[in-house]
Amino acid sequence: MKNPLFRILLASAAASLIGAGCVNEDRDHHDPVVRLAFEPVMQAQVRSDAAPEDDAAAYSIDDHFGVSGWSLDKESSWKAEAKSADSYLAMERLVRNGNLWYPDPELDWPSDQYTLSCIGFAPFEAATACTPSEGVVFDEVDTSSDPGDLHYTEPQTDLAKSHNGGIIPLPMIPALCKVDFRVRSVSGYESTRVYVRSITLAGIALKGRFQSLPEPKWTLEDPADERLLFFEGDQEAVYTPQIVGSARRIIPQKLDGTINVVYQFVTPAGGRLNQEEKDLPLKITLEAGRHYVVTLAVSPAGVEVIPENPSQLE
Repeated sequence: MKNPLFRILLASAAASLIGAGCVNEDRDHHDPVVRLAFEPVMQAQVRSDAAPEDDAAAYSIDDHFGVSGWSLDKESSWKAEAKSADSYLAMERLVRNGNLWYPDPELDWPSDQYTLSCIGFAPFEAATACTPSEGVVFDEVDTSSDPGDLHYTEPQTDLAKSHNGGIIPLPMIPALCKVDFRVRSVSGYESTRVYVRSITLAGIALKGRFQSLPEPKWTLEDPADERLLFFEGDQEAVYTPQIVGSARRIIPQKLDGTINVVYQFVTPAGGRLNQEEKDLPLKITLEAGRHYVVTLAVSPAGVEVIPENPSQLE
């Protein structure tokens, strides 16, 4: 017969092994499946002077968002290892479902051993590239016609699916600015009716290339021969400033341009006399995300460009 003490020790060892096995099983790693979702957020545009009230509508891009994403081991950081990150989303269109946007087709987060870093852009069709080195690229942008409401995000980095329910915010930053013209009459000429027929801005760069990294940058084509028609019609100038034409999306730049204004005033006999003011100087630094309104005071004596209050541009 075996020693009773030996049997007790053997049973204790077996119980210990079983117990250890239970503890390890309880501590098995749990990696849930989480659907990848995005939440684009539009930044409000800063208006200078008396900009129109429809800016919010102008910033409705609906479903035209895109995104690129890269994965890294969770022990690595985007700042140090961006160049070696693996592509996870390559300029994918996002489709809206409820309050969130999803890749089409839908995609799950990678294993929680990895993090994601993403860069968003809009409209989806406008971006020509999205890379860790250059960020979002809008190539061959031409603002002689409407190029679309170009937006991008800074890199959203080192994201884990355990945070925010797997939803990645995409704070959209405008790449363009807006310019409007408005006209008014001049005190002392109340008895003379004046009509503005056209407003043209010359010396403005209309074409360029944008990249968001390593910092937002526009490369412009020579503006020497560029002209942009802002208004053509028959707008009477009254003392209260009136917006004429439509706001135009413009590439941010240091503008050293000139304004040409064609207008008419009504003579005592009831006819209209044609007038034209050429090469009125306009020097202003146009910054992305801002809405500039240039006021023209028009009278039979000529046209004056009323400078904006710089505090209103901040």
